[in-house]
Amino acid sequence: MIHKYRLKKPSLKQLFIGILLRISIFSLAQGTVRGVITDSKTNETLIGATLLIQGTTKGASTNIDGAYSIGNIPSGTHTLIVQSMGYNKRLIPNIEVVEGKDTHLDITMSEASIALQGVVVIAKRNLESENILLMAQKESVVAKQAVGAKEMSRKGISDAEAAVAQISGISKQEGVKNVFVRGLGDRYNSTSLNGFPIPSEDPEYKNISLDFFGSDIIKNIGVSKVFSSDNYHDVGGAGIDVSSKELLDEKEFSINLSGGLNTRTLGSDFLQTDGVNYWGIANTTQPGDQFKTLYNYSNSLNPKAISLPLNYSYGFSGGKKYKIGEDANPLTFFVVANYSTSSSYTQESVLKSITDGRISSDLDGKKSSQNINQLVLGNINYMSEKHEISYNFLLLHDNTQSVGEYIGEGNDLELLDNYDGYILRQQINDNLLITNQLLSKFELTKKLELKAGVSYNRVKGSEPDRRINKLTGKYAPLYKPLKPEHACIRTNSELIEDDYNTKFKLSYKLNEKFKEDLSSIHIGYNGRYIFDRFNATEYIYNSSFPNGQTLDTLSLDLWYNQSNYDNGLFQISGGNNNGRRNSEYTVSKLLHSGFASIDYQFNPKLTLNAGLGVDNPYIKVKFNIKDGQKKHDPLQQPLDSIYFLPSLNLKYSLNDKHALRVGLSQTYTLPQSKEISPYLYEGISFSSQGNPDIVPSDNYNLDIKWDYYISVSELLSVTTFYKFIQNPIARTYTGSAAGFFTYENVSEQAIVGGLELEVRKNIFNQTNSNIQKENKLSAGINASYIYSSTQIYDESKKVNIETQLEGAAPWLFNFDLSYNYSHKEKSFTNSLVLSYFSDRVYTIGKFGFENVIEKGTPTLSFVSTSKINKHLSVKLKAKNILDPKYTYTRETSTGEKQALNTYYKGMNLSLGISYKF
Repeated sequence: MIHKYRLKKPSLKQLFIGILLRISIFSLAQGTVRGVITDSKTNETLIGATLLIQGTTKGASTNIDGAYSIGNIPSGTHTLIVQSMGYNKRLIPNIEVVEGKDTHLDITMSEASIALQGVVVIAKRNLESENILLMAQKESVVAKQAVGAKEMSRKGISDAEAAVAQISGISKQEGVKNVFVRGLGDRYNSTSLNGFPIPSEDPEYKNISLDFFGSDIIKNIGVSKVFSSDNYHDVGGAGIDVSSKELLDEKEFSINLSGGLNTRTLGSDFLQTDGVNYWGIANTTQPGDQFKTLYNYSNSLNPKAISLPLNYSYGFSGGKKYKIGEDANPLTFFVVANYSTSSSYTQESVLKSITDGRISSDLDGKKSSQNINQLVLGNINYMSEKHEISYNFLLLHDNTQSVGEYIGEGNDLELLDNYDGYILRQQINDNLLITNQLLSKFELTKKLELKAGVSYNRVKGSEPDRRINKLTGKYAPLYKPLKPEHACIRTNSELIEDDYNTKFKLSYKLNEKFKEDLSSIHIGYNGRYIFDRFNATEYIYNSSFPNGQTLDTLSLDLWYNQSNYDNGLFQISGGNNNGRRNSEYTVSKLLHSGFASIDYQFNPKLTLNAGLGVDNPYIKVKFNIKDGQKKHDPLQQPLDSIYFLPSLNLKYSLNDKHALRVGLSQTYTLPQSKEISPYLYEGISFSSQGNPDIVPSDNYNLDIKWDYYISVSELLSVTTFYKFIQNPIARTYTGSAAGFFTYENVSEQAIVGGLELEVRKNIFNQTNSNIQKENKLSAGINASYIYSSTQIYDESKKVNIETQLEGAAPWLFNFDLSYNYSHKEKSFTNSLVLSYFSDRVYTIGKFGFENVIEKGTPTLSFVSTSKINKHLSVKLKAKNILDPKYTYTRETSTGEKQALNTYYKGMNLSLGISYKF
């Protein structure tokens, strides 16, 4: 008997259970492939590399740590396709995927040099990486050094100034904005942004202060202490180039904030000047034209007390990458914006004396300073197979305000003469820099390449309403003189600079004789036009306060106002033009610089770079300076010279790990605008005035450098150098007991030579790639010995005196120790950084005065960074932990060493967090 069975239609419940069972069985038959992708040469992790399981849609991209994970892969044997821009494509066959398990696979990639299957790989190196920058240093014919964003982060370096100060032969001089390179200061160095010159925001300096460039906007900082013909030639110490940050990943957005304080501000009598708002924008109102009937200052003369000034900052960065056209050419944009404010408080002593040691001024003071700045950086970059074009924008606003109170005997011989006095100095420096840059690169043929660009910089540096109040009278504990005399000086000054730059470089590759032949010839042009306009207006008021007036009861605003002015209680004195003292100068600089050079590789070991630069710098100065009774000549003969500047650099690779480099070059140094314009700037401890008789210096440079590349992250380097300088420029005393100095060609010639040592070494490095774990301790040391000498003629002694150059510390030392522990997305880094410079010349003495010496000072900083996960990071910083005493001394004719200026800076503590979306 045959039975027929009729199948029942399954219920919804049975269907749902069946689907779950099938999904579960299928899931158990799946596995995961994970690992890290690195550069085969540098061992640096690659961001944004793409992976695809062949024949499927399953894939992934590497994160910022180079890690990837591909899940839900069916069990079995698969082929993995790996691609990263700028690297050769890889197909990795026979990858076994086991159900329910992870397969760990770390992958290395080699750089691409040719098109792959008709698709050209378009990308840039990650020039934030320590290892890749070290590789670039190894490949370069001309000796150079660089500090990248990753090294800055590891060492807790907050800005470009602190970064370059970690390089051998470079030091920071306290009280001076910029660094000294091999004993040569601001005027002998040059600063650029993305290869274009960038001016100073401050009329006292040639170069922009490097501490404006925080670590969050820097890709790397390159330092060239050896010169070639295609560089800018107004340099003798180093050319420092800041490369601004670009987008590395497909997209990015992060926010950061930090807070902290300076230990010296705790419990201090911190004062803040009036006339600056939250954003650091200063009130620049000046008295009206009809000054004798109008007193319309809106800023108070009375500073206000702040109980606890805090340091804090906040900002964001973000960008995105787009694919354009059929070839999917990358278009990226990136922007960074930051706001920060910081405060410091110092107690100092200021001494002035004549040559035999008799004191002309002895003051004790306290100074409150606050800095507010905002920065916006943006860039847009487009790349195709043969072309690249980018636009960079920078807006930097920086405001520094300070209030100094000084009390003691003497201060200004003409005003205080044998009386105790009180000085209240309130100063605001409000500076704005706007930079626009357009850069391009074109591959005209397979052998011919053109790089060209233009830039425009606009600087506005103002010192609005500098307020100096001087109270003098016979000594009494509470200042109860019979007729106390008082002077009030209010000064407004402004520098406006327009800076235009253009450049191009045409490069032609010569026929290759062997693999990776670097031979090529270059011709090019660098042009620059700078127009500076400076003006200053000073108002001086004199008065006598009522009897019995004390500092505790004195209110300057109640005394200095329109009513008291109308009633004749204070008067305008000196000056001209209804009580004003006007000073102004304009400086026009035009530079034409052409060059031709050749890179020629004789064989795989020996490469030559030789060239000739021809420069025509033209400087014309006009000034109208009035200082009291003296009026300076309003016109100055222009400087117009032709320089022929040869350079020769040789690199010999003994083997893959050892390289020897020799560099010879001639450069020059032009005087700065303020150095050739006789405007008198008055400070508390020093005053300065320009000198229109300065001529440029000629610099002849020799470098010999040996590098031993121990590994992709380890280095031993030794350098010796020699410089011969004709007509060296330096800051010197004029013989004034008031501390007055100027700028001169101090002698016919000077020499600078020395030895530099740099070591980067891993003490231990334990890496387990299977579980993505690293345990690493590394150290870095660089040390320099610098010998400098020149002979100056002392008018008072009628003899030549040998001296070191201004800012040239004989010994420099930097040491850093870093420990890093990382496991998958978590990491923990601690770094200790120690720096030291020996005693050095702050100002060269003349007319019987000895040199002012800045005493050697150690600084110690610590930074700890914790990456909690792929989004959240926490950073703790402690800077200037030792809080050493800063001291400036001068020896008298009797052999006594007098401390002219002493103070402490305090330790800066901060805690910051960063969140990356």
